[in-house]
Amino acid sequence: MLFALGHHRRSRLTIITAFVFLFTFPLILGVDSASARRKRSRKAVIPYRSILLIEANTGRVLKAKNERLGTKPASIVKMMTALIAMEQINRNIIHLDDIITTSRRASRIGGQQVYLKQGEKFSLRDLMKSIIISSANDSSYAVAEHIAGDAEAFVELMNQRAEELGMTNTRFINVNGLPPGRNKPTNRMSARDAGILARELIKYPLIMKWSATKNAPFRNGSFILTNTNTLLGRFRGMDGLKTGYHRKAGFSIVATAKRKNLRLIAVVMGSSHSRRRFKEAKRLLAWGFTQYRWVDLGQIKKPKRRQVKVLNGQKRTVRIRLKESVEALVRRGDAKRISMKLELPEEVTAPVRAGQKWAASHMKWEATNLAGLIS
Repeated sequence: MLFALGHHRRSRLTIITAFVFLFTFPLILGVDSASARRKRSRKAVIPYRSILLIEANTGRVLKAKNERLGTKPASIVKMMTALIAMEQINRNIIHLDDIITTSRRASRIGGQQVYLKQGEKFSLRDLMKSIIISSANDSSYAVAEHIAGDAEAFVELMNQRAEELGMTNTRFINVNGLPPGRNKPTNRMSARDAGILARELIKYPLIMKWSATKNAPFRNGSFILTNTNTLLGRFRGMDGLKTGYHRKAGFSIVATAKRKNLRLIAVVMGSSHSRRRFKEAKRLLAWGFTQYRWVDLGQIKKPKRRQVKVLNGQKRTVRIRLKESVEALVRRGDAKRISMKLELPEEVTAPVRAGQKWAASHMKWEATNLAGLIS
């Protein structure tokens, strides 16, 4: 009986254990399945298709990945629309006070817009503000019509200007970056080309003023333009430039910031989430400002040879100096590793005039690679 009782208890324990295992096994599978789904989800997140970080003045590339890959730029396209408009304003072909009457086609543009109505009149200034601040598709179309007569002719101007600038991985098919219809070609632009375009656009102070504006009234204040660049006011020095998005293109941004005498441009193309593009742009810019600075070599490096012999002169030697400052963009900490040598003749024949120029100074760079300009 004792044996039988013990066997019975062991059987009950075995059954209970099996029941618990069978009960928990689906839960374990469920946990593993959820974990696998999370892993797959993380793998599906695309931080970006391409990135670029450049110094704005020289175009020197500081960091890049897939920068020549052609991607769908979405509203980044409007940078070229704005550039052509500003260039024509600068040449007095059109004027900011020009009054533009909204066409039927411009009033029917979808996506991000300021809801222009057919026959509604606005100044070119107001429409340009709405393009740069709020990325208005309808305003872009109206401006293109005003400049070229119709949007199709304006697209030809865009592609011509892109070729002139050396934007070799770019092709425009419309003026605002909206996705085309089914089986139709789409806008293409690389991060490198977006950087080239940005360098041209930031030359216009009015563009920079608008791109740094968070909110502005439109249509006599009944409509408020809201800047699509959420980094404004959240990243020191941020003052532009343009965002882009549609479903097939993903989220992109061309962001520029200036600290002291250093301006950087960051490009993030084709991110899978809006916050991700801002995060990547912020990371690139922060890294650039941390790593690089402009230095005046004339201040930190004194040329060793500062006199030249003079033949047949009243004085035997003449003192020389650098007339202008010699600035260089260097990695922080590398300035001490850079040497500068002045290439000068051994002797000169009198007469020698004050301000006379000889061979240009030659800089020998020990630590910094100056290759990689956008050109």
